[in-house]
Order: sequence, then structure tokens, then C-alpha cells
Amino acid sequence: MTSRTRLLAVCLVAFATTASPQDPQQKATSPHVVLSSIQISYPEKAESTRVSGKVSVRVDVRPKGSVARTTLMEGAPVLSGAAMSAASRARFQCRDCPEPSTPHVITFVFSFEGLDSGGNPLPVAWKQTGDASSEVTVFGRSLVLSNTPTRNPPHDRAARCLWLWHCSRVAIPIK
Repeated sequence: MTSRTRLLAVCLVAFATTASPQDPQQKATSPHVVLSSIQISYPEKAESTRVSGKVSVRVDVRPKGSVARTTLMEGAPVLSGAAMSAASRARFQCRDCPEPSTPHVITFVFSFEGLDSGGNPLPVAWKQTGDASSEVTVFGRSLVLSNTPTRNPPHDRAARCLWLWHCSRVAIPIK
């Protein structure tokens, strides 16, 4: 072995011993709350007015995984109602939670950026961002408006003309 390889091996061993926790019970006693299920849809009023943004909700999680209390931390009022409702119905996995309730923060991100190939919004996605926080992304339907006029607008017929074939044609008088 060369001296560089030995030095590299010694550095790796030293890093591995300092990176591991010194007290194994310290890691076991820290509460770890994981979001397991949540159901939310984009609020209809916010979707029609194209309001997007973030809403942060603090939830107190019971040891069984249900929500004891929700508190709005910040966010747009038109989005916060849906976020608070979804947070109160969310389910968690609480690992090693000795207290009656463990705090957890859910950040809801409301966006119009996620559409599939058919133009439909993607399903709700969430990820764990720490021991006491999660991020839930909700995608809204983006309305596509075009300001280019159609070449041949559809012709509306009057009710009295339904039985006639020539209602839209110009009558040519026969002499």
C-alpha cells in the first residue's frame, strides 16, 4: 500500500467514527414523525383566480398518528382553509413519541406547474423534509386561453330552421 492510500484509509476511518452518534440512545429518543397519508385538492376559488403560494400549518401529532391540534403559521387566506382541513385529517407514523403530542410542520405548496401530457394536474405529492416537517405539493388545473380567433366560427341555427337545410344559405331568386 502506498502512503496516499494509507492516509486515505485513516481519514475515512476517522470520519466514520466522528460522523456516527456517540450516544446510541440519543438517536433512539429523538421523536420522528412521518406523514403517511393526506388528501387535498386545489381550492376551486383559488384555482379559478390562479392563486398559488405556500401555506405552513403546525400540527400536534398523537402517538397513534392522529392529529390533536392544527395551527396556521402563514399563508394566503384563500389557500389556508383547504390546507388546515387537509392537515387535520392527515395520518402520521409517530416513532418513539413519548409525549402526548409531538409538533410537526406541514408546508403546502400550491402550484400550477405540474401537468401531465393530457393537461391534467399531477396527483398530490409529499416528501419528508426533516424529523419535524413535511412538504406537500398540490397542483392546480391551468386554464389555457387563446386570443387567436377561430377561422370559421360555428354557425348557430334558429329553432325554426332546424327542419330546413338552406337556412344559412343565401336565397337566389329565380326569374
